[in-house]
Amino acid sequence: MPFRGSQKTATTTSTPKWFGFQEVALTDVVDKSKDYDNLEMFLSISFKNGNSLYPIEYALLGSFDRDESGDIDGDNSLLKRILYFTDALGWKGGVNKKGAWVDEEDKLIEDISGYLNLNHTKANYDVTTSTFDYYIFTYNKLNKKANKGYPTVCPKIVKNTPAGRKDLESYIQYMKANKFIVEHDSEDTKEGVSTASTTVSGTQTQF
Repeated sequence: MPFRGSQKTATTTSTPKWFGFQEVALTDVVDKSKDYDNLEMFLSISFKNGNSLYPIEYALLGSFDRDESGDIDGDNSLLKRILYFTDALGWKGGVNKKGAWVDEEDKLIEDISGYLNLNHTKANYDVTTSTFDYYIFTYNKLNKKANKGYPTVCPKIVKNTPAGRKDLESYIQYMKANKFIVEHDSEDTKEGVSTASTTVSGTQTQF
Protein backbone atom coordinates (compact mmCIF):
# COMPACT_ATOMS: atom_id res chain seq x y z
CA MET A 1 0.00 0.00 0.00
CA PRO A 2 1.18 3.62 -0.44
CA PHE A 3 3.38 4.36 2.58
CA ARG A 4 2.81 7.55 4.62
CA GLY A 5 5.51 7.11 7.22
CA SER A 6 5.21 7.10 10.96
CA GLN A 7 4.84 10.30 11.98
CA LYS A 8 -5.49 32.77 -12.03
CA THR A 9 -3.16 35.37 -11.08
CA ALA A 10 -0.04 34.83 -9.17
CA THR A 11 0.37 36.75 -5.95
CA THR A 12 4.01 37.63 -5.53
CA THR A 13 5.84 39.21 -2.62
CA SER A 14 8.91 40.29 -4.58
CA THR A 15 9.64 41.92 -7.91
CA PRO A 16 10.24 38.88 -10.19
CA LYS A 17 7.05 37.24 -11.43
CA TRP A 18 8.25 33.81 -10.36
CA PHE A 19 9.07 34.64 -6.70
CA GLY A 20 6.71 34.58 -3.74
CA PHE A 21 3.38 32.82 -3.40
CA GLN A 22 2.13 31.52 -6.72
CA GLU A 23 -1.16 30.15 -7.99
CA VAL A 24 -0.07 27.62 -10.60
CA ALA A 25 -1.08 24.86 -12.98
CA LEU A 26 0.83 21.57 -13.14
CA THR A 27 1.98 21.19 -16.75
CA ASP A 28 4.58 18.41 -16.96
CA VAL A 29 6.41 15.70 -15.02
CA VAL A 30 9.65 14.15 -16.30
CA ASP A 31 11.30 11.19 -14.57
CA LYS A 32 15.09 11.68 -14.65
CA SER A 33 15.87 9.05 -12.01
CA LYS A 34 17.78 6.77 -14.39
CA ASP A 35 20.14 9.62 -15.25
CA TYR A 36 21.57 9.79 -11.72
CA ASP A 37 23.17 6.74 -10.14
CA ASN A 38 23.46 8.46 -6.76
CA LEU A 39 19.70 9.17 -6.49
CA GLU A 40 16.75 6.86 -6.08
CA MET A 41 14.33 9.48 -7.37
CA PHE A 42 14.44 12.56 -9.56
CA LEU A 43 11.16 13.95 -10.84
CA SER A 44 11.36 17.23 -12.71
CA ILE A 45 7.99 18.90 -12.10
CA SER A 46 6.87 21.93 -14.12
CA PHE A 47 4.33 24.52 -13.02
CA LYS A 48 3.09 27.65 -14.80
CA ASN A 49 1.53 30.75 -13.31
CA GLY A 50 -0.56 33.43 -14.98
CA ASN A 51 2.27 35.92 -15.44
CA SER A 52 5.09 34.13 -17.21
CA LEU A 53 5.52 32.10 -20.38
CA TYR A 54 8.25 30.05 -18.76
CA PRO A 55 7.66 27.15 -16.36
CA ILE A 56 8.57 27.14 -12.70
CA GLU A 57 10.67 24.02 -12.21
CA TYR A 58 10.62 21.91 -9.07
CA ALA A 59 12.96 18.96 -8.56
CA LEU A 60 11.57 16.21 -6.35
CA LEU A 61 14.76 14.28 -5.78
CA GLY A 62 16.71 12.30 -3.25
CA SER A 63 17.16 8.87 -1.74
CA PHE A 64 15.29 7.08 1.02
CA ASP A 65 16.58 6.31 4.49
CA ARG A 66 15.95 2.62 5.08
CA ASP A 67 15.85 0.23 8.01
CA GLU A 68 17.73 -3.07 8.23
CA SER A 69 15.05 -4.90 6.22
CA GLY A 70 15.29 -2.39 3.38
CA ASP A 71 11.97 -0.70 4.12
CA ILE A 72 11.67 3.08 4.04
CA ASP A 73 12.24 4.66 7.42
CA GLY A 74 9.04 6.29 8.66
CA ASP A 75 10.56 9.69 9.44
CA ASN A 76 12.03 10.33 6.02
CA SER A 77 12.70 13.63 4.25
CA LEU A 78 12.12 12.36 0.70
CA LEU A 79 8.92 10.59 1.74
CA LYS A 80 7.60 13.80 3.31
CA ARG A 81 8.23 15.71 0.08
CA ILE A 82 6.51 13.00 -1.95
CA LEU A 83 3.48 13.23 0.36
CA TYR A 84 3.31 17.02 0.00
CA PHE A 85 3.05 16.50 -3.75
CA THR A 86 0.63 13.56 -3.81
CA ASP A 87 -1.63 15.15 -1.17
CA ALA A 88 -1.80 18.35 -3.23
CA LEU A 89 -2.82 16.26 -6.25
CA GLY A 90 -5.51 14.58 -4.18
CA TRP A 91 -4.01 11.27 -5.30
CA LYS A 92 -4.20 8.23 -3.00
CA GLY A 93 -1.27 6.53 -4.68
CA GLY A 94 2.39 7.05 -3.83
CA VAL A 95 5.37 4.89 -2.90
CA ASN A 96 5.16 1.66 -0.95
CA LYS A 97 7.54 0.66 1.85
CA LYS A 98 10.09 -0.52 -0.70
CA GLY A 99 10.08 2.83 -2.50
CA ALA A 100 8.22 1.64 -5.61
CA TRP A 101 5.42 3.75 -7.08
CA VAL A 102 1.94 2.24 -6.68
CA ASP A 103 -1.58 3.41 -7.44
CA GLU A 104 -4.62 3.56 -5.13
CA GLU A 105 -5.13 -0.18 -5.54
CA ASP A 106 -1.50 -0.98 -4.71
CA LYS A 107 -0.67 -1.85 -8.33
CA LEU A 108 2.90 -1.09 -9.39
CA ILE A 109 3.38 1.89 -11.70
CA GLU A 110 6.24 1.31 -14.11
CA ASP A 111 6.15 4.78 -15.72
CA ILE A 112 5.39 7.32 -13.01
CA SER A 113 5.87 10.39 -15.21
CA GLY A 114 3.54 8.94 -17.86
CA TYR A 115 0.95 8.11 -15.21
CA LEU A 116 1.05 11.58 -13.63
CA ASN A 117 1.01 13.35 -16.99
CA LEU A 118 -1.99 11.31 -18.11
CA ASN A 119 -4.00 11.84 -14.94
CA HIS A 120 -2.87 15.10 -13.34
CA THR A 121 -1.10 17.56 -15.65
CA LYS A 122 -2.41 20.16 -18.08
CA ALA A 123 -0.40 19.44 -21.21
CA ASN A 124 -2.42 21.96 -23.22
CA TYR A 125 -1.92 24.79 -20.72
CA ASP A 126 -3.44 28.10 -21.77
CA VAL A 127 -3.23 31.08 -19.42
CA THR A 128 -6.69 32.28 -20.49
CA THR A 129 -8.52 29.00 -19.95
CA SER A 130 -6.47 26.80 -17.59
CA THR A 131 -7.23 26.67 -13.89
CA PHE A 132 -4.55 27.21 -11.28
CA ASP A 133 -5.16 24.29 -8.95
CA TYR A 134 -2.01 24.49 -6.81
CA TYR A 135 -0.38 27.01 -4.50
CA ILE A 136 3.41 27.12 -4.11
CA PHE A 137 6.12 29.37 -2.75
CA THR A 138 9.28 30.19 -4.70
CA TYR A 139 12.28 32.19 -3.56
CA ASN A 140 15.89 32.98 -4.33
CA LYS A 141 17.81 30.56 -2.12
CA LEU A 142 21.46 30.95 -1.22
CA ASN A 143 23.72 28.01 -2.00
CA LYS A 144 26.83 28.89 0.00
CA LYS A 145 28.95 26.13 -1.53
CA ALA A 146 28.26 27.30 -5.08
CA ASN A 147 28.19 30.95 -3.97
CA LYS A 148 25.11 31.45 -6.12
CA GLY A 149 21.39 31.95 -5.77
CA TYR A 150 18.75 30.21 -7.89
CA PRO A 151 14.94 30.17 -7.87
CA THR A 152 13.81 27.43 -5.49
CA VAL A 153 10.37 25.92 -4.96
CA CYS A 154 9.45 25.12 -1.37
CA PRO A 155 8.67 21.37 -1.25
CA LYS A 156 5.40 21.98 0.58
CA ILE A 157 2.83 22.16 -2.23
CA VAL A 158 -0.87 22.61 -1.44
CA LYS A 159 -4.22 22.82 -3.15
CA ASN A 160 -5.18 26.34 -4.22
CA THR A 161 -8.05 26.68 -1.76
CA PRO A 162 -8.52 29.11 1.14
CA ALA A 163 -7.49 26.39 3.59
CA GLY A 164 -4.49 25.37 1.46
CA ARG A 165 -3.29 28.95 1.04
CA LYS A 166 -3.59 29.61 4.76
CA ASP A 167 -1.69 26.41 5.54
CA LEU A 168 1.21 27.25 3.21
CA GLU A 169 1.41 30.91 4.23
CA SER A 170 1.54 29.92 7.91
CA TYR A 171 4.19 27.30 7.14
CA ILE A 172 6.36 29.77 5.21
CA GLN A 173 6.07 32.30 8.02
CA TYR A 174 7.34 29.65 10.46
CA MET A 175 10.16 28.55 8.14
CA LYS A 176 11.34 32.14 7.67
CA ALA A 177 11.14 32.91 11.38
CA ASN A 178 13.33 29.89 12.12
CA LYS A 179 15.79 30.64 9.30
CA PHE A 180 15.00 27.47 7.35
CA ILE A 181 14.06 29.77 4.47
CA VAL A 182 16.30 32.76 3.85
CA GLU A 183 15.53 34.87 0.79
CA HIS A 184 18.19 36.79 -1.11
CA ASP A 185 17.29 39.86 -3.13
CA SER A 186 18.90 41.32 -6.24
CA GLU A 187 21.51 43.14 -4.18
CA ASP A 188 22.82 39.79 -2.96
CA THR A 189 23.04 38.54 -6.53
CA LYS A 190 24.94 41.63 -7.62
CA GLU A 191 27.57 40.83 -5.01
CA GLY A 192 28.16 37.39 -6.52
CA VAL A 193 25.68 35.37 -4.48
CA SER A 194 23.88 32.78 -6.60
CA THR A 195 22.03 29.31 -6.13
CA ALA A 196 21.12 26.03 -7.61
CA SER A 197 17.48 25.18 -7.28
CA THR A 198 18.40 21.66 -8.34
CA THR A 199 21.67 20.40 -6.94
CA VAL A 200 21.66 16.67 -7.40
CA SER A 201 24.49 16.15 -4.94
CA GLY A 202 22.57 17.71 -2.05
CA THR A 203 19.53 15.56 -1.43
CA GLN A 204 18.80 16.49 2.18
CA THR A 205 16.47 19.32 3.11
CA GLN A 206 15.08 21.03 6.17
CA PHE A 207 11.51 20.81 4.81
